[in-house]
Amino acid sequence: MRQPLQTIQGMSVSTFFRVLKRNGLSIESPYPGRFLYLIAMGALNSILSCCEKMAYGHKIETCEIKEPPLFIIGHWRSGTTHLHNLLSIDENFTFPTAYEAMFPLHFVFSQPLGPFIFDLIAPRERPIDSLPFSANVPHEDEFALAALSTVSPYMRFLFPLTGDHPYSVLDPERLPEEELERWKASLVYFLKKLTYLKGKRVLLKSPAHLGRVRTLLQLFPEAKFIHIVRNPYVVYLSTRKLWEECLAYSHLQTANPERVDHVILRWYKEIFSLFQRDRALIPAGSLHEMKFEDLEEAPESSLEQIYEGLGLPGFDCYRKRVSPYLKGIKGYRKNHYFMDTLNREKVSSQCHSIFERYDYPI
Repeated sequence: MRQPLQTIQGMSVSTFFRVLKRNGLSIESPYPGRFLYLIAMGALNSILSCCEKMAYGHKIETCEIKEPPLFIIGHWRSGTTHLHNLLSIDENFTFPTAYEAMFPLHFVFSQPLGPFIFDLIAPRERPIDSLPFSANVPHEDEFALAALSTVSPYMRFLFPLTGDHPYSVLDPERLPEEELERWKASLVYFLKKLTYLKGKRVLLKSPAHLGRVRTLLQLFPEAKFIHIVRNPYVVYLSTRKLWEECLAYSHLQTANPERVDHVILRWYKEIFSLFQRDRALIPAGSLHEMKFEDLEEAPESSLEQIYEGLGLPGFDCYRKRVSPYLKGIKGYRKNHYFMDTLNREKVSSQCHSIFERYDYPI
């Protein structure tokens, strides 16, 4: 069975050493193989990036993002991937693929050979939920932004002990101004590349964007948002499984389970607080909120409500395309989790406001 991929393997070699330096060159002894792999990938990324800039640099820089993006936001393991997969079936949208998100420096230049090699190496299923995985499936833009800007909560996946502070904070307003501008430029650059390559409205999905609404609206005032929520008990247990069984393969430091658990709960509480702080900034008709449980129970009805609520065109055509997909996944079996009393009390006390706001029983 193939192991999960390194989550942030799209950095240039100079970028990787910059990140390494700001974490005190702290690579622990069990992980020299991962360290050498990231150096090798960094060197390759640097070379291919130079090739892409020479071949396409001017065209990408001058490309205009004609339509504001549609952002799927929601805490990790809340159903954002499922919703991303469903909406990506709409021919009016395009989206970052796994290859494009993981190799943002050169994906315009390195296709189609790059995705072919990617599929030879990558696992055929996502380890966390056994969903099909390949170079061309929809994927999180956060991996691209982390590799391009090194400003992302995901930098903590590499450095769970040192934490890469302040570059890994959830709140953009806590970033140094220079780093925030670097992040903004990286998002715009990535969207320009996707627009240049595909020429459609871009559908993005990143849990970290839940805490960035204010910043995203500064860049794209006409952007639209879909916020999906899920039972906090399930989200907590599933997020912990994500760290243990997937993200652990990216660590360059040995993660303390208690510290990881603390990070999961702190992020959960903080990112919802940031969203509540900024949600009123979203113009009327540009935010649709939904529950994962409703999407699971009545998918076509839930999707239709998204299109109606956000004024998105073409639902009748989209329905014809998405119905066969929904039939195909009807027998999909989700992970099941057991919540013991200790964890139940811990989650309910930390996330009480989330239970209350979205009407989940404690």
